[in-house]
Amino acid sequence: MKIAIIGCGWVGKRLAKYLTARNHHVIATTTSPAKIAGLEAVAVEVHLLDFSKNNDFEFLNSADAAIFSMPISRDSWLTGFEKMKNIFPKTILFSSTGIYPQENRTFNENETANLRADILASEDSIRKKYPQTNILRFGGLMGDERSVQNFFTNRIPEHPEKPVNYIHYEDILTIVEEILNSDKKSVIYNIVAPEHPSIGEILNIITENKSVESVETKHRIISSDLFIQDFNYTFIHPNPKYF
Repeated sequence: MKIAIIGCGWVGKRLAKYLTARNHHVIATTTSPAKIAGLEAVAVEVHLLDFSKNNDFEFLNSADAAIFSMPISRDSWLTGFEKMKNIFPKTILFSSTGIYPQENRTFNENETANLRADILASEDSIRKKYPQTNILRFGGLMGDERSVQNFFTNRIPEHPEKPVNYIHYEDILTIVEEILNSDKKSVIYNIVAPEHPSIGEILNIITENKSVESVETKHRIISSDLFIQDFNYTFIHPNPKYF
């Protein structure tokens, strides 16, 4: 399959490497000339594509699938994106669970109230042009150098009892491949590890002479049950405590 990853950042580069190793023809795009060499090592084709400057999308015409991984909360890509005329049989958008409000409850994909306006507008823009798009709302991206331990090397978390909504990039890679190989269209999935330890649990912080494990938490939880059910998926990394 010829797959275009439009916007190869931290996840996109890893995805390009994974899909290339699986014998897919990967077209990677970046807005930064400095990233070209690194992407050439993991993709068959690499192109500079800055939606705010470049309207030449001809190199994408032969792609069987397009994965949109532009920064979802920024609209700098929107004007250029709207000029695209390419037709893609399959499209995926990388979005964020940051779309859900900070409320003390569990959220699934049926939620429509109080969604973050900028992320929702980006999702709607993609869907307007490509109605078949499957939207993957990622939790906090983790793996390799990205870890809770590194984030809090020189500081203490303000709310150690807060449960996390993280996803390991290795699960993202296999989940994207599952979506590409499926007939699913126009579905939204939360992509978050199914277990939600607190930050304190991960860091082994003890408060008030009690392990944070024993403290009842009432914070936002993002559910990935829909994806698990639809694909009978077993997470490679189900518990962020062991990322």
